[in-house]
Order: sequence, then C-alpha cells, then structure tokens
Amino acid sequence: MAIIKAHEGCRLEAYKDAAGVPTIGYGTTRYLDAPVRMSDKISQAMAEELLANDVEHLFGPGVLSLLPMAAKWKPNQIAALTSFAYNLGLGALETSTLRSRLLAGQDPCTVVREELPRWIHAGEAVLPGLERRRKAEIELFCGPSLQQAGFGNPLKVPYYSQRDSAMPGQANRMCFSSSCAMLVATLRPEALSGANADDTYLKRVLQYGDTTDANAQLKALQSYGIKARFRQDCDWTDLEKQINRGVPVPCGFLHHGPASKPSGGGHWLIVIGYTPGMGAVIVNDPFGEAQLVSGEYHGTRGAGLAYSRKNWGPRWMVEGPKTGWAIIAEP
Repeated sequence: MAIIKAHEGCRLEAYKDAAGVPTIGYGTTRYLDAPVRMSDKISQAMAEELLANDVEHLFGPGVLSLLPMAAKWKPNQIAALTSFAYNLGLGALETSTLRSRLLAGQDPCTVVREELPRWIHAGEAVLPGLERRRKAEIELFCGPSLQQAGFGNPLKVPYYSQRDSAMPGQANRMCFSSSCAMLVATLRPEALSGANADDTYLKRVLQYGDTTDANAQLKALQSYGIKARFRQDCDWTDLEKQINRGVPVPCGFLHHGPASKPSGGGHWLIVIGYTPGMGAVIVNDPFGEAQLVSGEYHGTRGAGLAYSRKNWGPRWMVEGPKTGWAIIAEP
C-alpha cells in the first residue's frame, strides 16, 4: 500500500475528486455500507483502515480476477497494478490494451513499460503527478535501476529512537543528533553500537556545542571521519543522488501545523530511501510517525516510514523549491 499512500495523499475531511465524487482518506469513495458524504470527517486510523479494506477486498482481488496470470507474479508486480487500478478504476483496467496484451501472453514487463505511460492525461492535459505515479508503478513492477546498481533502496540504516535517551533533559530535543547518529552508524558501523548509540554520539556533539547547532553536528561527524556540509538549498534530486550513492540524508522540517501552512521550531529525521518516481521518501524518524496532513505525531514507531512528497515536501522545502535543509555527507 505504500505506493498508493505516497501518490494519493490523505485528506481527513470529504472533498470532491476530479470527477465530482465525494472522496475521503486515501481516495476512498465508499464505506462498507454507504457512499462518502461531503459532510464526513474521519480519523487517520480510519483512513488507514479504509485503504486497507479497499486494497485487500476490492482492488487486489479485482486485479487477480481480471489478470489470472498475476497469481504467479511477485508481490511487487501485483502491488504495481493494484496501484494502477486504484487510481483509474477496475473498469479502466478491464477494457485496457494493457490487459488484452497481458492476456495474450506478451512479456509483462515490456507491456507495462509501453502501456502505463499512456495513462497520464486529464482530458488533453498531461498531469505531472500521473507521470510520476506511472513511472513509480513501472519501476515497482519491473525493478528499479537502483537495485540493479547494487545499492539497496531503502538503505540499511540502524534506527535510533530519541525517546529512550538516558541523558537527562535530552530525549525531547535530540532529533538532530539521533538522525546524525544513524548516518554515522551507516557510514562508520564500527564507531557506534547498542540500542542507545545515539546517546554516545550526542556526548560527542556536546563537546562542540548544543544538539540543535548544525556546526556542532558537522564537527562531531568530522570527528568520526565523515566529511559533511549543512545545506539549505536541497530538493528531491539531492536526496535521490545521495541514496543512489549509498548515503542516507538527515533532513530538517517543520512538523507543527497543517501541511498547507507548516510551523514550529523544526524537527530532524533521516531519509533512507525513496519510492519509485519519488512519490515518497522512506525515513527513519527518531520521534515516531508524524501526522503529515494536520501536524504533530500519532505514533512512536518511526523506522522505515513512507512520507509522501505531497505532504512532507511543503514541510521540508518551506520557502519554495530548493530550500530544503539537509546534511549532505560524503560516502
């Protein structure tokens, strides 16, 4: 479901989709027993439940029914076409040349690469969001070039929670240090060990300044043999390049307020990967799982989360394109 969540986004109050249909959550138009109404509001937990129900009981089985050979496919291939059907409807899949070619026994990857890019229009206009989604689905189905190059995506990065710090007064303010500690543990795995290795790293940071000070972080990283820069002009391309080099990226963002108008003193996490097409970044968030739509946090498990481009992007690049804060390290 990660690819669907990354590209659909989530809205907890009902709205009309492009076709004028009342919609809520991750694109849900109907509950188990009734259609969505424009007056409806739901919780994040309900949005997750509705998406899971749609995928597990409607779109997933629907894809397998329309494409019987898919029962022999890998899970990522089924997930890619489930995303396609979720976006466009099972009816579109049923009448598509994509389906007819697959039923005729043509090479699945070739068919997907040739057919999915046709579905990027609203009327005659090309929608960039649909271009990204189709690219993501193709890469998920056929396999991303990153995997072929020998790097993992997401990268294998240890997870440290700032919440369990044993250092007095630091647990709620050491997100920057916990994120950079995960960078150190990835590039210099012999340097840190144990579940609270971010406390070890924080002690090093405090030799140079406060945990919130970027210069103190850079000096601490340098003491571990890591050359890095603090940049305030980053964008998605920088994240993709670093992940492709095998280097995770600590990033600062605003976690208070709605995604449309983020606020607050800021928070740090580390980007460890991205979904095909960069519809979402995969992160280790040391504080837990952020509620990206409305702000704040609604969970304490922060490892390997998918944060959508739609809702995390405005929180990271607050002042517009190429304004993202990040620590860019050398391998």
